[in-house]
Amino acid sequence: MNTQTIQNPEGCPRFNFCSINVCPADPEAGLRQRLNDESCCPFCLNKKGKNQKGIKTLAPNSILKVIPESNLKMLNRRNQNRWQDLKKHDGK
Repeated sequence: MNTQTIQNPEGCPRFNFCSINVCPADPEAGLRQRLNDESCCPFCLNKKGKNQKGIKTLAPNSILKVIPESNLKMLNRRNQNRWQDLKKHDGK
């Protein structure tokens, strides 16, 4: 396991209380499987469910900066657009 696999998810503000098995910040997310009764990362949700009040679906820039391009499709559309904008600004 490389250090990026550990460090990327630790950059998420939800890291200390998150129990999601498939994290979009994990470079090895494609090797993991979501459990049957497991909820999805809120930054990947398109709409919040009724039982998810108070959960923010807009990811902070700090976590978007460490999400690998290979996991971009896991994010909701709004976070995908913000990820691409951040990459454009970092490239300038």
